[in-house]
Amino acid sequence: MKLLHVLLAFTCFNSLFAQSQLDNNSKLSINEPSNLLIANQYIPALIQVKPDCSSDELFKFGILVNSKIGNIWSVMIPEKSLPFIGTITKIEYAELSNYANAARFKNDLERQLTKVDKVQNGLQNSLPLNYSGKGVIVGIVDVGFQCNNPTFYSADGKHNRIIRYWQQNNNNGTAPAGYSYGTEFTDTAIIAGLNDLDGTHGTHVAGIAAGSGFSTPGLQYRGMAPDAEIILVTIKYSNDTLPGSALGDYVVANPTIIDAYKYIFDYAESVGKPAVINLSWGMHTGPHDGTSLFDRATELLVGKGKILVGANGNEGENPMHFYHRFNKDTVGTIMIENNRQFRQGESVYSDFWGSKKSHFSVKVQFIDTNKNVIAETPFISSAKDTSLHFKFNADTSVFNARFAVNSNYINNNKPNITVSADHTKQRKYAIIAYICSDSSEVHGWNSGAARDWTSGSFRNKLNKLNYESTFIAGDAAYTAGENGGTSKAVISVGAIAARTSYTNIKGKFINDSWYTTPPAIARFSSRGPTVDGRIKPNIAAPGYDVPSSLNNKQIAGWMLDRTLLKTVFKNDTQYWAAFSGTSMAAPHVTGIVALLLQANPNLTAAQVQDILETTADADQSTGTVPNNTYGYGRVNAYSAIIKVLQFSSLNSLNSQSAPSVFPNPFSNELSIKLQDKTVGILRLTDLQGRELQVLETSNKNDYTINTEQLSAGIYFLNFSSGGELFAWKVIKN
Repeated sequence: MKLLHVLLAFTCFNSLFAQSQLDNNSKLSINEPSNLLIANQYIPALIQVKPDCSSDELFKFGILVNSKIGNIWSVMIPEKSLPFIGTITKIEYAELSNYANAARFKNDLERQLTKVDKVQNGLQNSLPLNYSGKGVIVGIVDVGFQCNNPTFYSADGKHNRIIRYWQQNNNNGTAPAGYSYGTEFTDTAIIAGLNDLDGTHGTHVAGIAAGSGFSTPGLQYRGMAPDAEIILVTIKYSNDTLPGSALGDYVVANPTIIDAYKYIFDYAESVGKPAVINLSWGMHTGPHDGTSLFDRATELLVGKGKILVGANGNEGENPMHFYHRFNKDTVGTIMIENNRQFRQGESVYSDFWGSKKSHFSVKVQFIDTNKNVIAETPFISSAKDTSLHFKFNADTSVFNARFAVNSNYINNNKPNITVSADHTKQRKYAIIAYICSDSSEVHGWNSGAARDWTSGSFRNKLNKLNYESTFIAGDAAYTAGENGGTSKAVISVGAIAARTSYTNIKGKFINDSWYTTPPAIARFSSRGPTVDGRIKPNIAAPGYDVPSSLNNKQIAGWMLDRTLLKTVFKNDTQYWAAFSGTSMAAPHVTGIVALLLQANPNLTAAQVQDILETTADADQSTGTVPNNTYGYGRVNAYSAIIKVLQFSSLNSLNSQSAPSVFPNPFSNELSIKLQDKTVGILRLTDLQGRELQVLETSNKNDYTINTEQLSAGIYFLNFSSGGELFAWKVIKN
């Protein structure tokens, strides 16, 4: 085939910034000819510093420090100082936030499926309280908050439960203490008058986690923790000129999210309350192995009464992941933007990572529908840190290919090549990546269009182009997203269905049962594992057709077909609609964690994760767990809180009045001896919270439960009396 391209431009980034100190997204950002970095503004960044680094040393360069999470700091760097960062020897590594790719917006039936109904009605179900999240702080880091939505008020509508609100994107007021940007609101009356006019995502998510459901019939659409106190943080994007896309950080801004986490945890600690934070966002730029600066920072943030929950991602049907184990060979794959047919041109943004202490090379080729090569780059090796831009004019079109190379990422010793490529005629051309290596294992993720809210994939055929016998197609494994899915410290949540049909406000019956069958997984729910082999998601929760509150100032026409209810609050119409995504699954778990923290505020993040995983439901629909679709199964709030109470100070098992249970393990009988003739109720349940036997106690001390009909396994026995609960895990041989 004849090569028809003409090389017009070749640029190389040669600033004072040491290439090895800068992540690939930052290299592309600084080298971006359209000036994605906004002049005269501060650029948020995460930096990894040496132990003896000080804020004063950074301030000499105008760098403002916001959060210090161990040796990972969230900072604001003046645009004019970027070329000089490499001269600061105390900075080991930096990641600017100007490049990140978008996630896909990224209850009554839900409460029943998760057993939250039994926990909220705890006194009727052998629990010492009706748990509602009281005394616990639920943090929501998101955008699109309607602060006067009735669901953020108490169940009687008398007071607004949003106690703090940090608008990171509003510099008209006073920033929180210790931070250099945004406006903090602490007066609930003022907060109730605020509205973040950036969609409705945050209002929907917060309503699931902690909405009271006020103004809905019988509080029907209340969330998981309806009495929790709420802290909201509107995410600041470092560049508001870009839409949600692979390049724009409209959706994800890692430094400011880390700041939000610390802000919420610090406030909760100052008032002596536990906190759980929800992040229903994500991206696919990064190593996917828990070693990014963001993921490392989350490990340093969590602890006793400090829990993080994240959405696992919505790429479960998208072959956006590339993998090949190389053995001195070269493979090809077609990189496409999934909505290319709706655009005149096409762009893709793909992030490739090799295995530790190896090297690989990538070449980009533009071909036409007859497989003629129109333009191509040379192979770019991961052996040397660099940033390159190739521009071609050929066949009356323009072709661009940009490469950023990190030869040895600081936290995992892996090579990384990020590719951004585009052309002007999607009907005529396709973009191919060729990858070669002697021995590396290469994972790659295609996030789709560089400047549009979309997604991408790897293919071995496209329309008339067919390379099925030689090229590698992508798959949906390893699609747990960065931010919400890959951290060791974040409880990552996949999406299942609690409902697939409803009647909207127009009286139209919406039937989505063609997509999945409750309580099965939603096919869009991202799959694990992480690249370092961990199970993700950790747990699954309802994330399909989930009803919750909307921001009533941001109602788009398409939302009305999804709207189940309209109510009136303070002479203003409110909307309640059903949305789908792991964005909706994560806040279910966030609210459930708030219930667990109400039962025991001292639970650590590791304990909460273990409790959720070991009490999750599994059956034929989940298959053998753990697996990389459901994690450890469907979340079961009732079984989880029973397990919490077994080890909680509320359990009172060490009190002098505690009953005794024997034998344990048992065979055909289980005996209970009370310390006195106490009036109460004995309940034997299975791990799913189903009652197997119930006995009322009154005028004797000794009771026996016949267990001949039970199969071998683990059960719960609890005794409730006078507001006190005694609980045991019992095992039948």
